[in-house]
Amino acid sequence: MDTFETLREIIATKFDKPLNEITLDATFESLEIDSLDTFDIIFDAEEKFGIKVPNDEVDIKTVSDVVALLDRLRAAQGK
Repeated sequence: MDTFETLREIIATKFDKPLNEITLDATFESLEIDSLDTFDIIFDAEEKFGIKVPNDEVDIKTVSDVVALLDRLRAAQGK
């Protein structure tokens, strides 16, 4: 399961954003997604990938930050 594509689908569906706007370099600010919504995205990703994201790990600004975090946790948690 590709982390970036899965994350794009979560964001596009949840916030009605066109896929072409959701790039690795896109910031959540540019996508008009606030910090509470970011936690919602993380929660959905946790369910999708079967992982747990520690609260102190959620210091993210871009889509790429989330992909890197999820990939690292997936590897560490064997998912």
